[in-house]
Amino acid sequence: MQNIVIVIAVLFVSVLGCQSTKCPRWLTPPEGKKPRILGQAPSAGILDPFAPMQQSAFDSNLAAEEAERERIRALANSVPENAPAHLQPLNAWNGPFANRVRRKNLEQDIVRQVGYDQVSERIYSNEPVFDWETEEPQKGFDWSILDPTRAFGKIRDWMGLGPDENKAKASMEKGREILLTNPELKDQKKSLEAAKHFVEAAKRFPDSVLEEDALHLAGECYFFADDYYNAFLMYQKLLIKYQHSKHVDNAVRRLFGVAQYWERESERSRLLFNRMSNKSLPQYDTFGFAKKAYETIFIYDPNGPVSDSALMALATAYLKRGRFQGDDNFNQAAYYYQRLREDHPLSKHIAKAYENELFARTQAYLGPEHPNRTLEEAKKLATVTLQQFSGELDYEGKAGVLEMQEAILVKKAERLWVTGQFYDTKKRHYGAARVSYEALIREYPQTEYAERARKRLEQIRGLPDTPSLFSFPINPFKADG
Repeated sequence: MQNIVIVIAVLFVSVLGCQSTKCPRWLTPPEGKKPRILGQAPSAGILDPFAPMQQSAFDSNLAAEEAERERIRALANSVPENAPAHLQPLNAWNGPFANRVRRKNLEQDIVRQVGYDQVSERIYSNEPVFDWETEEPQKGFDWSILDPTRAFGKIRDWMGLGPDENKAKASMEKGREILLTNPELKDQKKSLEAAKHFVEAAKRFPDSVLEEDALHLAGECYFFADDYYNAFLMYQKLLIKYQHSKHVDNAVRRLFGVAQYWERESERSRLLFNRMSNKSLPQYDTFGFAKKAYETIFIYDPNGPVSDSALMALATAYLKRGRFQGDDNFNQAAYYYQRLREDHPLSKHIAKAYENELFARTQAYLGPEHPNRTLEEAKKLATVTLQQFSGELDYEGKAGVLEMQEAILVKKAERLWVTGQFYDTKKRHYGAARVSYEALIREYPQTEYAERARKRLEQIRGLPDTPSLFSFPINPFKADG
Protein backbone atom coordinates (compact mmCIF):
# COMPACT_ATOMS: atom_id res chain seq x y z
CA MET A 1 0.00 0.00 0.00
CA GLN A 2 2.83 2.34 0.83
CA ASN A 3 4.51 1.67 -2.57
CA ILE A 4 1.32 2.57 -4.44
CA VAL A 5 1.12 5.90 -2.67
CA ILE A 6 4.71 6.76 -3.59
CA VAL A 7 4.13 5.97 -7.32
CA ILE A 8 1.00 8.18 -7.40
CA ALA A 9 2.90 11.05 -5.77
CA VAL A 10 5.71 10.87 -8.35
CA LEU A 11 3.21 10.92 -11.25
CA PHE A 12 1.42 13.91 -9.71
CA VAL A 13 4.61 15.92 -9.41
CA SER A 14 5.62 15.08 -13.03
CA VAL A 15 2.29 16.30 -14.41
CA LEU A 16 2.53 19.53 -12.48
CA GLY A 17 6.10 20.10 -13.72
CA CYS A 18 5.12 19.62 -17.39
CA GLN A 19 2.17 21.96 -17.13
CA SER A 20 4.13 24.74 -15.44
CA THR A 21 5.82 27.50 -17.46
CA LYS A 22 9.16 26.72 -15.87
CA CYS A 23 10.87 23.62 -17.30
CA PRO A 24 12.47 21.12 -14.96
CA ARG A 25 16.23 21.29 -14.47
CA TRP A 26 16.96 18.22 -16.62
CA LEU A 27 14.97 19.75 -19.51
CA THR A 28 16.47 23.25 -19.28
CA PRO A 29 19.14 24.01 -21.98
CA PRO A 30 22.59 25.17 -20.84
CA GLU A 31 23.16 28.86 -20.22
CA GLY A 32 23.92 30.86 -23.39
CA LYS A 33 22.23 28.39 -25.78
CA LYS A 34 18.70 28.39 -27.06
CA PRO A 35 16.68 25.18 -27.27
CA ARG A 36 16.73 23.42 -30.66
CA ILE A 37 13.19 23.37 -32.04
CA LEU A 38 12.48 20.98 -34.90
CA GLY A 39 11.67 22.82 -38.13
CA GLN A 40 13.49 26.06 -37.30
CA ALA A 41 16.75 27.09 -38.98
CA PRO A 42 19.80 26.44 -36.83
CA SER A 43 21.94 29.26 -35.59
CA ALA A 44 25.43 29.92 -36.94
CA GLY A 45 28.02 27.33 -36.04
CA ILE A 46 25.53 24.46 -35.61
CA LEU A 47 25.35 21.79 -38.33
CA ASP A 48 21.87 21.27 -39.70
CA PRO A 49 21.29 17.55 -40.33
CA PHE A 50 18.52 18.31 -42.79
CA ALA A 51 20.52 20.72 -44.94
CA PRO A 52 21.92 19.45 -48.30
CA MET A 53 25.44 17.94 -48.06
CA GLN A 54 28.37 19.92 -49.38
CA GLN A 55 30.41 18.58 -52.32
CA SER A 56 33.09 16.26 -51.01
CA ALA A 57 36.10 14.59 -52.60
CA PHE A 58 33.94 11.59 -53.48
CA ASP A 59 31.54 13.82 -55.40
CA SER A 60 34.44 15.41 -57.25
CA ASN A 61 35.62 11.95 -58.32
CA LEU A 62 32.14 11.18 -59.59
CA ALA A 63 32.18 14.43 -61.50
CA ALA A 64 35.51 13.51 -63.09
CA GLU A 65 34.14 10.11 -64.09
CA GLU A 66 31.06 11.74 -65.59
CA ALA A 67 33.30 14.12 -67.54
CA GLU A 68 35.23 11.12 -68.88
CA ARG A 69 31.98 9.49 -69.98
CA GLU A 70 30.90 12.72 -71.71
CA ARG A 71 34.22 12.81 -73.56
CA ILE A 72 33.71 9.22 -74.72
CA ARG A 73 30.15 10.02 -75.84
CA ALA A 74 31.36 13.06 -77.77
CA LEU A 75 34.05 10.94 -79.43
CA ALA A 76 31.46 8.31 -80.34
CA ASN A 77 29.21 10.93 -81.92
CA SER A 78 32.10 12.26 -84.01
CA VAL A 79 32.86 8.80 -85.46
CA PRO A 80 30.52 7.48 -88.21
CA GLU A 81 28.65 4.24 -87.60
CA ASN A 82 30.44 2.28 -90.36
CA ALA A 83 33.92 3.23 -89.12
CA PRO A 84 36.53 0.45 -88.70
CA ALA A 85 37.03 -1.24 -85.35
CA HIS A 86 40.16 0.73 -84.41
CA LEU A 87 38.15 3.98 -84.60
CA GLN A 88 35.25 2.84 -82.46
CA PRO A 89 35.01 4.52 -79.01
CA LEU A 90 36.75 2.69 -76.18
CA ASN A 91 35.51 1.92 -72.69
CA ALA A 92 35.97 4.44 -69.92
CA TRP A 93 39.05 3.41 -67.96
CA ASN A 94 37.55 3.92 -64.50
CA GLY A 95 34.15 3.96 -62.88
CA PRO A 96 31.96 0.99 -63.82
CA PHE A 97 34.86 -0.71 -65.63
CA ALA A 98 37.17 -0.69 -62.63
CA ASN A 99 36.29 -4.32 -61.85
CA ARG A 100 37.97 -5.35 -65.14
CA VAL A 101 41.41 -4.46 -63.79
CA ARG A 102 43.42 -7.66 -63.83
CA ARG A 103 44.88 -8.75 -60.51
CA LYS A 104 48.35 -10.16 -60.08
CA ASN A 105 46.96 -13.46 -58.85
CA LEU A 106 44.79 -15.29 -61.37
CA GLU A 107 43.22 -17.39 -58.61
CA GLN A 108 41.82 -14.24 -57.05
CA ASP A 109 40.23 -13.31 -60.39
CA ILE A 110 38.50 -16.69 -60.60
CA VAL A 111 37.20 -16.48 -57.04
CA ARG A 112 35.97 -12.94 -57.60
CA GLN A 113 33.94 -14.16 -60.56
CA VAL A 114 32.37 -17.01 -58.59
CA GLY A 115 31.38 -15.10 -55.47
CA TYR A 116 31.99 -11.42 -55.95
CA ASP A 117 31.04 -9.87 -52.61
CA GLN A 118 31.65 -12.11 -49.65
CA VAL A 119 34.48 -14.17 -51.11
CA SER A 120 36.41 -11.17 -52.39
CA GLU A 121 35.97 -9.51 -49.00
CA ARG A 122 37.62 -12.50 -47.37
CA ILE A 123 40.42 -12.54 -49.93
CA TYR A 124 41.41 -8.93 -49.39
CA SER A 125 41.08 -9.06 -45.62
CA ASN A 126 44.17 -9.42 -43.47
CA GLU A 127 42.74 -12.23 -41.36
CA PRO A 128 44.26 -15.64 -42.24
CA VAL A 129 41.83 -18.40 -43.16
CA PHE A 130 44.21 -21.34 -42.90
CA ASP A 131 47.23 -21.99 -40.75
CA TRP A 132 49.59 -21.97 -43.69
CA GLU A 133 48.52 -18.43 -44.57
CA THR A 134 50.13 -17.00 -41.46
CA GLU A 135 53.60 -15.75 -42.30
CA GLU A 136 56.27 -15.65 -39.69
CA PRO A 137 58.29 -12.41 -39.48
CA GLN A 138 61.56 -12.66 -41.34
CA LYS A 139 64.62 -12.85 -39.15
CA GLY A 140 67.93 -11.35 -40.07
CA PHE A 141 68.85 -9.44 -43.21
CA ASP A 142 66.22 -9.04 -45.92
CA TRP A 143 68.04 -10.26 -49.01
CA SER A 144 65.13 -9.35 -51.30
CA ILE A 145 66.21 -5.72 -51.33
CA LEU A 146 69.22 -6.79 -53.41
CA ASP A 147 66.96 -8.04 -56.20
CA PRO A 148 68.07 -6.13 -59.34
CA THR A 149 64.53 -6.03 -60.69
CA ARG A 150 63.35 -4.16 -57.59
CA ALA A 151 66.26 -1.75 -57.88
CA PHE A 152 65.41 -1.12 -61.52
CA GLY A 153 61.79 -0.43 -60.58
CA LYS A 154 62.81 2.07 -57.90
CA ILE A 155 65.18 3.87 -60.28
CA ARG A 156 62.47 3.94 -62.93
CA ASP A 157 59.95 5.44 -60.49
CA TRP A 158 62.54 7.97 -59.25
CA MET A 159 63.17 9.12 -62.83
CA GLY A 160 59.42 9.54 -63.42
CA LEU A 161 59.12 6.64 -65.86
CA GLY A 162 57.02 4.38 -63.63
CA PRO A 163 53.28 3.68 -63.78
CA ASP A 164 51.21 6.85 -64.06
CA GLU A 165 47.53 6.68 -64.93
CA ASN A 166 47.25 10.33 -65.98
CA LYS A 167 50.21 10.11 -68.36
CA ALA A 168 48.82 6.85 -69.74
CA LYS A 169 45.49 8.50 -70.49
CA ALA A 170 47.27 11.44 -72.12
CA SER A 171 49.24 9.09 -74.38
CA MET A 172 46.05 7.25 -75.32
CA GLU A 173 44.36 10.52 -76.26
CA LYS A 174 47.32 11.56 -78.43
CA GLY A 175 47.26 8.21 -80.23
CA ARG A 176 43.52 8.44 -80.76
CA GLU A 177 43.82 11.95 -82.19
CA ILE A 178 46.36 10.70 -84.74
CA LEU A 179 44.06 7.80 -85.65
CA LEU A 180 41.17 10.19 -86.32
CA THR A 181 43.36 12.02 -88.84
CA ASN A 182 44.32 8.68 -90.45
CA PRO A 183 41.04 6.72 -90.38
CA GLU A 184 41.98 4.02 -92.89
CA LEU A 185 45.57 3.67 -91.59
CA LYS A 186 47.01 4.21 -95.06
CA ASP A 187 49.62 6.69 -93.88
CA GLN A 188 52.29 4.41 -92.40
CA LYS A 189 54.22 7.24 -90.75
CA LYS A 190 51.17 8.38 -88.81
CA SER A 191 50.35 4.78 -87.89
CA LEU A 192 53.84 4.24 -86.48
CA GLU A 193 53.63 7.54 -84.58
CA ALA A 194 50.28 6.54 -83.07
CA ALA A 195 51.65 3.10 -82.18
CA LYS A 196 54.43 4.70 -80.11
CA HIS A 197 51.86 6.59 -78.04
CA PHE A 198 49.83 3.41 -77.47
CA VAL A 199 52.93 1.47 -76.41
CA GLU A 200 53.77 4.26 -73.96
CA ALA A 201 50.23 4.17 -72.57
CA ALA A 202 50.41 0.40 -72.05
CA LYS A 203 53.71 0.76 -70.16
CA ARG A 204 52.38 3.59 -68.00
CA PHE A 205 49.25 1.80 -66.76
CA PRO A 206 49.93 -1.97 -66.66
CA ASP A 207 47.36 -4.62 -65.68
CA SER A 208 44.36 -2.49 -66.59
CA VAL A 209 41.67 -2.07 -69.22
CA LEU A 210 43.67 0.81 -70.66
CA GLU A 211 46.64 -1.46 -71.29
CA GLU A 212 44.34 -4.00 -72.95
CA ASP A 213 42.99 -1.40 -75.38
CA ALA A 214 46.42 0.15 -75.92
CA LEU A 215 48.02 -3.17 -76.85
CA HIS A 216 45.27 -3.87 -79.38
CA LEU A 217 45.51 -0.42 -80.97
CA ALA A 218 49.31 -0.59 -81.11
CA GLY A 219 49.08 -3.98 -82.82
CA GLU A 220 46.63 -2.61 -85.37
CA CYS A 221 48.86 0.38 -86.15
CA TYR A 222 51.95 -1.80 -86.57
CA PHE A 223 50.01 -4.32 -88.67
CA PHE A 224 48.76 -1.74 -91.18
CA ALA A 225 52.21 -0.15 -91.25
CA ASP A 226 53.60 -3.54 -92.41
CA ASP A 227 55.74 -3.82 -89.27
CA TYR A 228 54.57 -7.37 -88.60
CA TYR A 229 57.23 -8.19 -86.03
CA ASN A 230 56.14 -5.46 -83.58
CA ALA A 231 52.50 -6.25 -84.36
CA PHE A 232 53.21 -9.87 -83.41
CA LEU A 233 54.71 -8.72 -80.09
CA MET A 234 51.67 -6.57 -79.26
CA TYR A 235 49.12 -9.25 -80.17
CA GLN A 236 51.08 -11.92 -78.32
CA LYS A 237 51.21 -9.85 -75.13
CA LEU A 238 47.48 -9.12 -75.44
CA LEU A 239 46.62 -12.82 -75.75
CA ILE A 240 48.87 -13.85 -72.87
CA LYS A 241 47.63 -11.22 -70.38
CA TYR A 242 43.99 -10.79 -71.47
CA GLN A 243 42.70 -14.10 -72.82
CA HIS A 244 39.06 -13.03 -72.29
CA SER A 245 39.42 -9.67 -74.00
CA LYS A 246 36.96 -8.49 -76.64
CA HIS A 247 39.95 -7.98 -78.98
CA VAL A 248 41.05 -11.66 -78.94
CA ASP A 249 39.17 -12.73 -82.10
CA ASN A 250 40.68 -9.91 -84.13
CA ALA A 251 44.16 -10.51 -82.66
CA VAL A 252 44.25 -14.23 -83.52
CA ARG A 253 43.15 -13.57 -87.08
CA ARG A 254 45.89 -10.99 -87.50
CA LEU A 255 48.46 -13.40 -86.06
CA PHE A 256 47.30 -16.16 -88.40
CA GLY A 257 47.84 -13.91 -91.42
CA VAL A 258 51.28 -12.87 -90.17
CA ALA A 259 52.28 -16.49 -89.55
CA GLN A 260 51.21 -17.55 -93.04
CA TYR A 261 53.19 -14.68 -94.60
CA TRP A 262 56.32 -15.53 -92.60
CA GLU A 263 55.99 -19.20 -93.49
CA ARG A 264 55.92 -18.41 -97.21
CA GLU A 265 58.85 -16.01 -96.90
CA SER A 266 60.91 -18.60 -95.02
CA GLU A 267 60.80 -20.82 -98.12
CA ARG A 268 62.07 -18.02 -100.37
CA SER A 269 64.89 -16.28 -98.49
CA ARG A 270 67.14 -17.42 -95.67
CA LEU A 271 68.96 -14.19 -94.83
CA LEU A 272 70.38 -13.67 -91.35
CA PHE A 273 69.43 -10.00 -90.96
CA ASN A 274 66.02 -9.83 -92.60
CA ARG A 275 64.82 -6.47 -91.24
CA MET A 276 67.68 -4.61 -92.90
CA SER A 277 66.04 -5.24 -96.28
CA ASN A 278 62.43 -5.98 -95.32
CA LYS A 279 60.78 -4.45 -92.24
CA SER A 280 57.88 -6.89 -92.42
CA LEU A 281 60.09 -9.86 -91.44
CA PRO A 282 61.70 -10.72 -88.10
CA GLN A 283 65.42 -10.22 -87.69
CA TYR A 284 66.29 -13.93 -88.01
CA ASP A 285 64.68 -17.39 -88.12
CA THR A 286 61.57 -16.46 -90.07
CA PHE A 287 60.08 -19.94 -89.83
CA GLY A 288 60.74 -20.04 -86.08
CA PHE A 289 58.74 -16.85 -85.55
CA ALA A 290 55.98 -18.17 -87.81
CA LYS A 291 55.84 -21.22 -85.54
CA LYS A 292 55.63 -18.94 -82.48
CA ALA A 293 52.72 -17.06 -84.03
CA TYR A 294 50.85 -20.31 -84.75
CA GLU A 295 51.54 -21.62 -81.24
CA THR A 296 50.36 -18.37 -79.64
CA ILE A 297 47.00 -18.85 -81.35
CA PHE A 298 46.20 -22.43 -80.33
CA ILE A 299 47.81 -22.25 -76.88
CA TYR A 300 46.24 -19.03 -75.57
CA ASP A 301 43.00 -19.22 -77.58
CA PRO A 302 42.40 -23.00 -77.89
CA ASN A 303 38.69 -22.68 -78.66
CA GLY A 304 39.00 -19.67 -80.91
CA PRO A 305 37.90 -19.27 -84.53
CA VAL A 306 41.29 -20.13 -86.10
CA SER A 307 42.83 -22.45 -83.51
CA ASP A 308 42.31 -25.61 -85.59
CA SER A 309 43.49 -23.82 -88.73
CA ALA A 310 46.69 -22.76 -86.96
CA LEU A 311 47.40 -26.37 -85.95
CA MET A 312 46.69 -27.58 -89.48
CA ALA A 313 48.90 -24.90 -91.04
CA LEU A 314 51.84 -25.59 -88.70
CA ALA A 315 51.62 -29.35 -89.24
CA THR A 316 51.49 -28.91 -93.01
CA ALA A 317 54.47 -26.55 -92.88
CA TYR A 318 56.53 -29.23 -91.13
CA LEU A 319 55.30 -31.79 -93.65
CA LYS A 320 56.63 -29.64 -96.51
CA ARG A 321 59.96 -29.11 -94.76
CA GLY A 322 60.33 -32.83 -94.08
CA ARG A 323 60.76 -33.60 -97.78
CA PHE A 324 64.01 -31.61 -97.80
CA GLN A 325 65.33 -31.59 -94.23
CA GLY A 326 64.90 -35.08 -92.83
CA ASP A 327 62.75 -37.29 -90.68
CA ASP A 328 62.42 -35.12 -87.56
CA ASN A 329 60.15 -32.71 -89.47
CA PHE A 330 57.84 -35.64 -90.29
CA ASN A 331 57.67 -36.47 -86.59
CA GLN A 332 56.79 -32.86 -85.77
CA ALA A 333 54.11 -32.85 -88.47
CA ALA A 334 52.62 -36.09 -87.12
CA TYR A 335 52.57 -34.63 -83.59
CA TYR A 336 50.61 -31.51 -84.60
CA TYR A 337 48.21 -33.53 -86.79
CA GLN A 338 47.56 -35.81 -83.81
CA ARG A 339 46.96 -32.79 -81.58
CA LEU A 340 44.49 -31.44 -84.11
CA ARG A 341 42.61 -34.77 -84.12
CA GLU A 342 42.45 -34.90 -80.32
CA ASP A 343 41.71 -31.23 -79.54
CA HIS A 344 39.36 -30.46 -82.46
CA PRO A 345 37.46 -33.62 -83.44
CA LEU A 346 34.75 -31.55 -85.19
CA SER A 347 37.15 -29.44 -87.23
CA LYS A 348 36.69 -28.99 -90.96
CA HIS A 349 40.28 -30.19 -91.42
CA ILE A 350 39.82 -33.49 -89.58
CA ALA A 351 39.69 -35.79 -92.65
CA LYS A 352 42.76 -34.20 -94.22
CA ALA A 353 44.53 -34.35 -90.87
CA TYR A 354 44.09 -38.14 -90.70
CA GLU A 355 45.36 -38.57 -94.25
CA ASN A 356 48.37 -36.28 -93.81
CA GLU A 357 49.31 -37.78 -90.45
CA LEU A 358 49.28 -41.23 -92.03
CA PHE A 359 51.68 -40.02 -94.71
CA ALA A 360 53.91 -38.27 -92.14
CA ARG A 361 54.21 -41.37 -89.95
CA THR A 362 55.06 -43.63 -92.87
CA GLN A 363 57.76 -41.18 -93.97
CA ALA A 364 59.13 -40.88 -90.42
CA TYR A 365 59.83 -44.63 -90.25
CA LEU A 366 63.60 -45.08 -90.00
CA GLY A 367 63.93 -48.74 -91.03
CA PRO A 368 63.69 -52.28 -89.59
CA GLU A 369 66.55 -51.67 -87.14
CA HIS A 370 64.52 -49.05 -85.24
CA PRO A 371 61.37 -49.42 -83.06
CA ASN A 372 58.11 -50.01 -84.90
CA ARG A 373 55.83 -47.72 -82.85
CA THR A 374 55.52 -45.39 -85.83
CA LEU A 375 54.35 -48.25 -88.05
CA GLU A 376 51.77 -49.36 -85.49
CA GLU A 377 50.31 -45.86 -85.28
CA ALA A 378 50.26 -45.60 -89.07
CA LYS A 379 48.44 -48.94 -89.36
CA LYS A 380 45.69 -47.77 -86.97
CA LEU A 381 45.37 -44.45 -88.81
CA ALA A 382 44.97 -46.18 -92.17
CA THR A 383 42.16 -48.36 -90.83
CA VAL A 384 40.32 -45.44 -89.17
CA THR A 385 40.72 -43.21 -92.23
CA LEU A 386 39.17 -45.77 -94.58
CA GLN A 387 36.32 -46.56 -92.16
CA GLN A 388 35.28 -43.08 -91.01
CA PHE A 389 36.17 -40.81 -93.94
CA SER A 390 35.52 -42.97 -96.97
CA GLY A 391 32.75 -40.58 -98.06
CA GLU A 392 34.92 -37.47 -97.75
CA LEU A 393 37.93 -38.84 -99.66
CA ASP A 394 37.97 -38.73 -103.43
CA TYR A 395 39.23 -41.55 -105.64
CA GLU A 396 42.84 -40.38 -105.53
CA GLY A 397 42.69 -39.98 -101.74
CA LYS A 398 41.38 -43.51 -101.23
CA ALA A 399 43.97 -44.91 -103.62
CA GLY A 400 46.70 -43.09 -101.74
CA VAL A 401 45.55 -44.44 -98.38
CA LEU A 402 45.40 -47.98 -99.77
CA GLU A 403 48.91 -47.65 -101.17
CA MET A 404 50.24 -46.46 -97.81
CA GLN A 405 48.43 -49.29 -96.06
CA GLU A 406 50.08 -51.79 -98.40
CA ALA A 407 53.47 -50.13 -97.87
CA ILE A 408 53.01 -50.47 -94.09
CA LEU A 409 52.37 -54.22 -94.45
CA VAL A 410 55.49 -54.61 -96.59
CA LYS A 411 57.60 -52.76 -94.02
CA LYS A 412 56.27 -54.88 -91.17
CA ALA A 413 57.10 -58.02 -93.20
CA GLU A 414 60.57 -56.62 -93.76
CA ARG A 415 61.05 -56.32 -90.00
CA LEU A 416 60.30 -60.05 -89.54
CA TRP A 417 62.62 -60.95 -92.40
CA VAL A 418 65.50 -58.90 -90.92
CA THR A 419 64.91 -60.51 -87.51
CA GLY A 420 65.04 -64.00 -89.05
CA GLN A 421 68.19 -63.12 -90.97
CA PHE A 422 69.86 -61.94 -87.76
CA TYR A 423 69.27 -65.27 -85.97
CA ASP A 424 70.00 -67.25 -89.17
CA THR A 425 73.24 -65.77 -90.50
CA LYS A 426 74.67 -63.95 -87.47
CA LYS A 427 73.87 -66.18 -84.51
CA ARG A 428 73.38 -69.57 -86.25
CA HIS A 429 70.30 -69.92 -84.00
CA TYR A 430 68.12 -71.70 -86.55
CA GLY A 431 65.25 -72.38 -84.13
CA ALA A 432 64.64 -68.65 -83.55
CA ALA A 433 65.09 -68.02 -87.27
CA ARG A 434 62.39 -70.60 -88.10
CA VAL A 435 59.98 -68.84 -85.68
CA SER A 436 60.48 -65.51 -87.44
CA TYR A 437 60.20 -67.03 -90.93
CA GLU A 438 57.00 -68.94 -90.05
CA ALA A 439 55.42 -65.82 -88.53
CA LEU A 440 56.31 -63.91 -91.68
CA ILE A 441 54.66 -66.52 -93.93
CA ARG A 442 51.60 -66.70 -91.70
CA GLU A 443 50.93 -62.95 -91.27
CA TYR A 444 52.12 -61.56 -94.65
CA PRO A 445 51.82 -64.44 -97.15
CA GLN A 446 51.46 -62.24 -100.27
CA THR A 447 54.65 -60.23 -99.81
CA GLU A 448 58.03 -60.75 -101.46
CA TYR A 449 59.64 -61.43 -98.07
CA ALA A 450 57.27 -64.36 -97.48
CA GLU A 451 58.57 -66.06 -100.64
CA ARG A 452 62.15 -65.54 -99.46
CA ALA A 453 61.26 -67.02 -96.07
CA ARG A 454 59.83 -70.20 -97.71
CA LYS A 455 63.04 -70.77 -99.68
CA ARG A 456 65.22 -70.22 -96.62
CA LEU A 457 63.16 -72.65 -94.52
CA GLU A 458 63.85 -75.36 -97.09
CA GLN A 459 67.59 -74.64 -96.88
CA ILE A 460 67.83 -74.88 -93.05
CA ARG A 461 65.40 -77.77 -92.63
CA GLY A 462 67.93 -80.27 -91.20
CA LEU A 463 70.07 -77.83 -89.19
CA PRO A 464 69.94 -77.88 -85.35
CA ASP A 465 67.84 -75.31 -83.48
CA THR A 466 70.71 -74.05 -81.30
CA PRO A 467 74.37 -73.66 -82.33
CA SER A 468 76.81 -76.43 -81.25
CA LEU A 469 79.70 -75.75 -78.89
CA PHE A 470 82.10 -77.30 -81.44
CA SER A 471 80.87 -75.29 -84.41
CA PHE A 472 83.20 -73.05 -86.31
CA PRO A 473 83.44 -69.66 -84.51
CA ILE A 474 81.88 -66.68 -86.26
CA ASN A 475 84.16 -63.81 -87.20
CA PRO A 476 82.35 -60.67 -85.94
CA PHE A 477 84.39 -58.42 -88.29
CA LYS A 478 83.51 -60.39 -91.43
CA ALA A 479 81.35 -58.45 -93.85
CA ASP A 480 78.02 -59.97 -94.87
CA GLY A 481 78.10 -61.88 -98.12
